[in-house]
Amino acid sequence: MKSALRGGLIAAVVVLLLAIALIVLAAIFHFLTDLLYITLIVLAAFSLISTGFLIYTMLLLIQSIMTVRNEVKPLLASVQETVGIVKDTAKTAGQTATTIGSTAQLTKEFAIAPGVRAVAAVVAGQQMLRVFTGRGRVRSRSEERRRKQMEAIAAGGE
Repeated sequence: MKSALRGGLIAAVVVLLLAIALIVLAAIFHFLTDLLYITLIVLAAFSLISTGFLIYTMLLLIQSIMTVRNEVKPLLASVQETVGIVKDTAKTAGQTATTIGSTAQLTKEFAIAPGVRAVAAVVAGQQMLRVFTGRGRVRSRSEERRRKQMEAIAAGGE
């Protein structure tokens, strides 16, 4: 990149020096008007050539746009088809999640909750029988935890 920039700069300086030398020579030999006419003709030729290149570039751009448009149409159709499939899949997944949630709620209400209640009633009944028969004594949870901690400390110290 630096070498191309350096080359372009050198070429511009050389052209500028040649233009200055040509103007000085034209002033010395008194043909400035001829030089002006020649310069205008050369500039007009460059203008016509650059206009031709611009027209050619526009035609290539239009052709490229048409090619891209023709290539994008099948892609858009494929994307729309994929979106439809994904939408159907999402709908099915939502229905499945709703069904699983309903099943879990039903299981909780009719299978697990009565079982938990029954076990709790049995454990409570056993505890009550122990208290009434004198085999057990009523302890709070904190007393039970404290007893287990003391047993763990005693077992760890030995």
